[in-house]
Amino acid sequence: MGKRTAMKRKEKGPVLRGKEDSKTEPDDETEKTVEDVQRRIDDLRQQLMEASQELEVMKGDTNGPGGSLLSSSTIAVSSVHPAKRGYLFKWQDRSIGWGGTKWALRFVKLDRGMLSYFGSHEDPSPRYVLALRRCAVRDDGFKKNLRFKPKEDNPNPGPQVNGAYFHVFSIYQRPYEEEKHSTESSAAQDDDDDRIVPLLRFSTQKLAEKKQWIELLSQACAYCDTDDFLKEEATAIDDARKQSSLLQKGTLPPMYFATPAPRKLVRISSIPSSIHKAEDYVKTSKREKSAHSHSLTRNAYPPSKPMHRAAASSYISDFSRGTNYRGLFNLAIIILVVSNFRLLLDGIMHHGFVLGKILDLSHLPAAPLVDAPFVWGIILLHVFLVCSLCIEKLLSKGKLGEGFGQFLHLIVANASLIVPIIIIWYHIESPVNGSILLLLATITWMKLISYMHANMDYRVSPEQDAFKATIALIQDLDEDEANLSYPSNVTLLNMYYFWLAPTLTYQIAFPRSPIIRWWKVASLLLRLLISISLLGFLTAQIISPNLDNLVEDLEPTGGRITSHILAKYLLKVTIANTYAWLLVFYIYFHLCLNLVAEILRFGDRIFYRDWWNSSEISAYWRLWNMPVHYWLF
Repeated sequence: MGKRTAMKRKEKGPVLRGKEDSKTEPDDETEKTVEDVQRRIDDLRQQLMEASQELEVMKGDTNGPGGSLLSSSTIAVSSVHPAKRGYLFKWQDRSIGWGGTKWALRFVKLDRGMLSYFGSHEDPSPRYVLALRRCAVRDDGFKKNLRFKPKEDNPNPGPQVNGAYFHVFSIYQRPYEEEKHSTESSAAQDDDDDRIVPLLRFSTQKLAEKKQWIELLSQACAYCDTDDFLKEEATAIDDARKQSSLLQKGTLPPMYFATPAPRKLVRISSIPSSIHKAEDYVKTSKREKSAHSHSLTRNAYPPSKPMHRAAASSYISDFSRGTNYRGLFNLAIIILVVSNFRLLLDGIMHHGFVLGKILDLSHLPAAPLVDAPFVWGIILLHVFLVCSLCIEKLLSKGKLGEGFGQFLHLIVANASLIVPIIIIWYHIESPVNGSILLLLATITWMKLISYMHANMDYRVSPEQDAFKATIALIQDLDEDEANLSYPSNVTLLNMYYFWLAPTLTYQIAFPRSPIIRWWKVASLLLRLLISISLLGFLTAQIISPNLDNLVEDLEPTGGRITSHILAKYLLKVTIANTYAWLLVFYIYFHLCLNLVAEILRFGDRIFYRDWWNSSEISAYWRLWNMPVHYWLF
């Protein structure tokens, strides 16, 4: 540490003197200061190389003289992937028109041997991506910025003054020498200017930034010509294939990322990493005024520059990688909104605005609580719940035989479904009240079946401690439920929590959320009110009038549906019915079940999965109703 500190103090001297002396002699001393800084950089690189060699010797990883001792630039290439991003001026070598500019500001990104540029940093996908394999960097010098206004005390600024000059550099494809062996590494400075192919050309107004880009690009070019780059490319392709294979069976792939196409890797004279040096991939242009853009020489951007350099699939093909379909999705949304607004407008023109009819409640059926058969049906459901609880209580105490107890459970569970069906068939006239009671009866029947089977498993297999295994698999439990065991779960409170919970499968304890978020409850209630109002408006404005007109058109034909009637009402009723179905799904499976789960602090709220991505009927039935799927499973 002492030597390094002394070295740093010693090296600071010339820089400070250069700054002080620059007040009197700016031009000469500035050049000396730049030379001193460059000399310091070279010394530090040499010290880094020596330190790395000593470290390798200490670790015992050397394989003889020159075995694995790497230079400083080689270490940077092999151990760290050069990465940089920022704005640069890009040369538009195919610009057409008299008013267009030849240089355009682009956001450039260098990462893992890939150089890409974007229109701006907000663009989701690059406009062009270049793999730097068999490439090198060329320093094209600088040219004066005609729009720069120098200061009065420095009318002729040097290249180190920011904004005074455009500092130009380019990336080109190196000529391929077939006669060279794969273990030989030639310097880019020896590349024949007549055989190189310029690919990209950039400029910046800062000399330091240009040097940094050239250094990092040369390191990236050196890395891309190693075997490590080929291995990482193959690994990336394998990972993409594995990721695509992890998609759930029967579902569509994601909209943004498509399944990657298998790509054949072509080996081009890979050189071992140990002999690559970043400085071998930097070339300085020998041509005068190489930074200017009006030259038509061969080593500029010729008309023969290859535009097609790799096999690639079309953007909307199945093998396209990373295509963003967001614009097409937005267009589909616009078309959907416009077409359905036309359908709504057509209904208003033919049938009038039905909002006044919706607010008139005189035509609605009586409330469920006024309907006596409906109320008695609800009371009987509670009776069946209590009966099932009493049977399980007797079984847990051994006062009922196992076979007879299960027989009584089946009688009670089936009665909870059959009795409400009889009440609905003979005594309830309102379809709304009958549908609600039938839904509750079906849910109660499924819950009682699950309650019977789960408790039987807890009861008849105490040696396996089934309830302990269940508790061990459940996360986010309340403290009082962490040690819950059978038959302490056979209580009235436990039974009614299970009956009210948004699930059909019984277990001894359920994951819980920490608190009730009342703001979430208010949000769900507000969305529930809006969704129900929208469903009522859709039914009254489009579905009901079209069904009435359909009945009138069927009367002259004696109820026979003709092709004219089918074509007239199919799209109208089908589109509106699809919206109604989606609203019913959203109201029940998302709003209602989440509302009940939030009030009861029920933790697991996956009531459905991404059924909209289903590519098979079986996948659709598995994903759209998870409570029933769990019950059947």
